[in-house]
Amino acid sequence: MPPPALHREATLLSSSQPAADYLELELECPEIARAARPGQFLMVRAWPGSDPYLPRPFDILTADPRGGRLRLFLKVEGRGTALLRALPRGSLLRLTGPLGKPILLEGEPGLSSLAFLVRGAGAAAVVYLAEQAARRGMEVYTILSASTAARLVCRRHLQDVSRELLVATDDGSEGYGGPGSDLLDDLVGRRRVDRVYTCGSRRFARHVQDLDRRGLARGFVFLEGLMACGLGDCHGCAVQRAGGGGYYLVCQDGPHFPAAEVEIG
Repeated sequence: MPPPALHREATLLSSSQPAADYLELELECPEIARAARPGQFLMVRAWPGSDPYLPRPFDILTADPRGGRLRLFLKVEGRGTALLRALPRGSLLRLTGPLGKPILLEGEPGLSSLAFLVRGAGAAAVVYLAEQAARRGMEVYTILSASTAARLVCRRHLQDVSRELLVATDDGSEGYGGPGSDLLDDLVGRRRVDRVYTCGSRRFARHVQDLDRRGLARGFVFLEGLMACGLGDCHGCAVQRAGGGGYYLVCQDGPHFPAAEVEIG
C-alpha cells in the first residue's frame, strides 16, 4: 500500500448538484488518488483567510488511481460547504489525507457478500467500498434511505455495482414507505449477508449493532465526530468504547468500527 499523501493541492475539475443542498466535486490530485482506499476521508480547505478557521472532513466518494482523480460528496449546510459550492472550475483546494483506517477486502477468506444501509450523504462513505467489492466478485446489496425521494443520493454510483438496490423514504414518495432497517431485516432473512455497513443515521447504527449481537450479520458503523484536525491531535472526535473501556478517535481508529466495539448514543 502506498504511504499517505497527507498535505496536497488539488484542482477542481467539476462541481455538480445532484440534489438540493448536495454537492459532488471532481478533483485532480494524483498523489491522493493513488493512496486512497475505501473507508477513508479527507480534510478539505479551499478559502482564503481564517473564516472559517477549520478545514472540513469529507468521505472519499471514489478514486481513480490511474487517472489521478477523486470525487467528494457532501451536504451543503454551513459556511465552509457553501464556500465550496461557490468555487469555480480550476480552483485549488488544500487536502489533508487520506485519513482514517482503510477497509481492506483482501485476505478475508469466505467473505462473499456485503450490505449497505445508508441515509442521505452517508451513502458517500460506502460507494468506493461497494465498487471494490463488486470488482472482486462479491455480492453487493444496497438500501438507500431518505426523508423523501428528492433527497435520495448516490444512486447512480451504487446502482450498477449492486445486485439489489432498495429504496426507503419516510414519506413513501418512492420505494418502501418506512425505515430502511425494515428492508435490511427482510434482506438478511432471505439472502446471505456476511457484513452490513451503515452510515448516516444513529438509529440505523443501533439497528445494525443489534443484528450483530444476535449473530444475524457482522455489523460495522461509520461514525462522525467534531473533527477539527483529522490527525488525532484535538481529540474532538472521541467516541466511547463498548463497555466503558476508554475511547476511540474517529479520525485515527475509524471512521468505521465493528458495531460491537463502540457505544452508540
